[in-house]
This record gives sequence, C-alpha cells and structure tokens, in this order.
Amino acid sequence: MAAAWKHALDGQLAGLSGAERRSLFAYAYRNTAASRTALTFGLPLLFVIGWTRDYAVSPALAMDSLPRRLLLFWLLVAMALVMRSRLGAVWRETALVAYACVFSAGIAMTTLAEPERMSLTHVAAVLTTIIILPFALHRATAAAVVVVFSLPLFAMLRVLDADTSPFAAYAGFLLVGVGIGLGHRRVWLDTALDVFCLRKRLLARIHVDSLTGLLNREGWETRAARAFDQAMAARRPVALAYLDLDHFKRTNDTFGHAVGDQLLRAIAATLQSHCSAGELVARVGGEEFVVLLPGADEDAAFAFAERIRHAVAALPGPFSSSVSCGVARHRPGETLEQLVARADAAMLEAKRRGRNMVLRAESRVPTFSEDDGSGA
Repeated sequence: MAAAWKHALDGQLAGLSGAERRSLFAYAYRNTAASRTALTFGLPLLFVIGWTRDYAVSPALAMDSLPRRLLLFWLLVAMALVMRSRLGAVWRETALVAYACVFSAGIAMTTLAEPERMSLTHVAAVLTTIIILPFALHRATAAAVVVVFSLPLFAMLRVLDADTSPFAAYAGFLLVGVGIGLGHRRVWLDTALDVFCLRKRLLARIHVDSLTGLLNREGWETRAARAFDQAMAARRPVALAYLDLDHFKRTNDTFGHAVGDQLLRAIAATLQSHCSAGELVARVGGEEFVVLLPGADEDAAFAFAERIRHAVAALPGPFSSSVSCGVARHRPGETLEQLVARADAAMLEAKRRGRNMVLRAESRVPTFSEDDGSGA
C-alpha cells in the first residue's frame, strides 16, 4: 500500500515541470503559513513555561538556567521569523532544519543540567518531531530534521553514560515520532498535490478553447500579457497577426456546423504547425485567431501571415477556404491592447478590400486580393 502510494505521488510529480514543482511547493507553503507560524512561535514558550515551573519549585536553580533558556528562546524565535519571511525556499527550509537543531539541543542541554528529568524529554522529543516534520516540504529537509533531532539527544545520553535502556527508549520514541511525522507529511503533500493538479486542470479548462485546443480569450489575455511584458523587459521586437476566416457563415450554412467545426480545427492545426517556441496562438472569437510573435519584426510577421494564408487555401475539404489577416509591429510606448487593435483594424480593412489578403497595419497595402462574393 505504501509503495503504491509513493508511486502515485512520484508519478504525479514526474508529470510536473520544474516551474510547476516550485509552484506546488509554494502553494503548500502558503497553505501551512498560519499553522506553521502558530507552532514555531508557540514551541519556544515551552522553555518559558518550564522555567516558570522551575522557579516556583527552586528559584535558585531557575535563575541559574535563565540565560540558557533565554538564548534558546530567542534563537527559536529568530528561526521562526526567518521561516515566516519572504526569503527564498532554500532559506526557509534551512531555517526549519536549524529550528529543529536548536530545539533538540535545548532539550539535550536541559536534560544534562537536570538528569533526573530525562524521562520527560522523551515526550518533548516525540511531540516536536511530529509537529515539525510535516512542514519539511523537501525530502532532504525531512531527513535533515530527523538527523538533527537524533544526534544531540543521543550525544546527551552518551555524556551521561546512560545504559542500554535509555538508549533503547529514546530510539523507540524517536522512531514513533518520525513515523507519525513522516506519515502526516505524506498525507499533507499528497493532498496538496491533488488540489494543485485539480487547480491546474481547471485553469486549463478555463484558458483553453475546447474545440480547437488553442488558448481562448481568457487564456490569451493571461499568457500574451506575460509574454509581451517579458519581450518588453528584454527589449525585443514584438509583432502580432490577427486572422479571420473568410465567408465562414456561408460554409456553415452550406455544409453544416460539423464541417465548420472541422474547418476551425484545421485552421488551428495549421497555425500551431507554423508557430515556433515562444509564439502564442489563440482563438479569440468564432472564426478569429490571433498570433503573438515575440522577436519578430513587421517583415517577419508579414511572411508568417502569408505562409498561413497559402496553407489555409490549400486545406482539403468540400469547401474553399481563405483568411484575411492584419499584421502590426509594436511601436514604442504602445500597449498590447493597442497593438491588437491596430492588427484587428488592418484585418477589417483587408476584409473591406476584398478578403484573402495580408495587410500591414502601417501601410495598408495588400499583397493579394481575391473577392469571391458576399459574406464575412
């Protein structure tokens, strides 16, 4: 059962890219923020509570241990602040290991000072292990937490020259704590992964056109804005092609909507086959498509649109198909919406001038015209 569980989790993780894995761990970290903050700031209070109890029993002994307990308290608070900060994941995971090490060392130091309380440290070690391990998102962090909890405690037993019984007791208690902690960690990560993958599938449904498999308008607005901003930051040229299928209503009316859907899928496949990595294509309307071309100038966008126009004209089927297209190159200070609007306007002008042509947004000079009747 455990092997099947691990295989299922690892199989889902294998389907995630590096960026998606980082997003998963960031999601899991955000969802444990409240409980992690409460626990990591609450555990140092154990040293304060213990000192208060000691002071009631023996003020002199309590005052003697006060500097040590204050040092441990503030070290734990400092580690908790690091884990709560906006620093990177590596720093947060390192702080978690350091937190576990300081807490374990604190228990060991307390026991060394008062060996008669050795039995009480069993419970503290087990509970703290159970509490901290689920927050170790990476396997290496979980292994390090187990190690740093074990070494100070067993070193303490060695210094006290304990016999076999305390060693066996500590080993048994730690094994129980580690087992429960790792079990909780596995359940939490498995749940987080399921929710993350479900969210990913839902976003894909929201952002992908079900008929063609291309980005829909919502997906276009999200992805294109990100790609556009990246191109602007890198000072790369950006061009855009806006395409509209000619006489699509007539195709639907003549051959039926099933054939119309077939044609839309064929157009989508043609666009995808001509797009390179980093270029975005979307279906933003009934028979309207838009392509973002980062790194392309106006001539490259024009050549791209011409290739699409010829490929669409050569599509097999009981219909004749053509597209009207407007292309535009980004101007300094222009937004993505303005770029799309200029390409759209050029496409509408191509429609007005006779369809089946590519028109530059700047020059409005068509390369080819073939008006074959009425319709969109």
